[in-house]
Formats: sequence, C-alpha cells, structure tokens
Amino acid sequence: MMDEFEADLAPGKRRLIEAALRLTAGGRSFGTLGLRELAREAGLNPNTFYRHFDTLDDLAREAVEWISRRLRPMLRRERWLAAHDKPQSVPRRACAAFFAFALDNRDAFRCALAEYHGTSPALRDAVRLNLSEVASEMADDVVKLELVPGLAREVIDEVCTQIVLQLFHLSHEYIEDAARRDALVGYAERFIVRLFAGASMLEQAGSRVI
Repeated sequence: MMDEFEADLAPGKRRLIEAALRLTAGGRSFGTLGLRELAREAGLNPNTFYRHFDTLDDLAREAVEWISRRLRPMLRRERWLAAHDKPQSVPRRACAAFFAFALDNRDAFRCALAEYHGTSPALRDAVRLNLSEVASEMADDVVKLELVPGLAREVIDEVCTQIVLQLFHLSHEYIEDAARRDALVGYAERFIVRLFAGASMLEQAGSRVI
C-alpha cells in the first residue's frame, strides 16, 4: 500500500523518478540519461516526461525532495517516540531508522551519494540542501526534547550537521556490506554520543575550538 508520503506524486511522475533512480544507482549521472531510455525504463511514452518535468535537473531535484519528504517525518517520529520511551535510546534508534530507510531506498541513496560531488550543480545543491534540512530538524528536536540541556543552539546546529553528513556517507557501507550493519549502527551511535559529550564539555569549560 502506498504510504502518505508517497501519495503526493502523480503515478507517471513517480514511475519516471523510480526509473531514473534505478538507472543511476550503478553510478551513472542524471546528466547521462536519455529521455527515450528513461521513458522505456518507466514503461511510458517519451512525451510523458514533459507533462511532469521541464528538464532532467528538474526530475533530479524532485527525486531528492521526494525521498527527503519521506525520510524527515520518519526520523522525527522515531526521535520523539524514543525520547518519551527512553531518552538514552534516541541516538541508536535514530541511527537504526536512518540506515534502514537508506537500505529500503538504496537506489536513491546510491544516486545521492554519487551526486554529492557530482557534475550537476543543481543536483549537488539539491542533495546538500535536503541534508541541511534533515540536520536542522534534528537540531530542533534536540532542543525541544531537551536531549542536551545547556548546549547553545549554534553548537547544536554544528553538531547535527556533522552527524547527518557522517550518517549519509556511512549509508553506503550499510547498504553494501550486510555483515557490518549492526557494527555500523553501534559506531554511529557512539559517534553521536561522543560528539555531543565533547561539545558539552567544551561549553561548560567556556572553551572554543578555533
């Protein structure tokens, strides 16, 4: 059954996005796709593309935003549930949820990882903007749930940005190496705890890293 975050796409648009993600999952750039190839993969008439998108960059941006619109509410829900159940479990549960989502959407994550340093400025910007939004919402939740009391918001923003980027890049290993998945969740959890602990110690000491 299609969930609430998938239902916002017209069927043709969704099929084109999914086709593009399949074609680029092996490392190809969006810029190398041909419209006929894309339409054939999606099982649609090539003219259907222009009903939904003006350019391949438009499709790429929509693909990134579509994944982000599903990822972000899921992460926020997991953080809040964990915080009200057992606050100490938030880092592990959030990491596990993020990596599980990456695995379920492996084509999209492979594409985003490739395009993070790719040749398309539009797609690079789209990936980085959406990662920034994930980090901003994480920081909002850390503040609202009082997970790290006493830490300045600007410091929380910096730490959350580092965490999201680290998890994003670790998602490649999580997807490709099934034997290390449990270890990667544990490593990510420790990374988060240590980063916030270090930031808190510096804040309490009134120190600044230059």
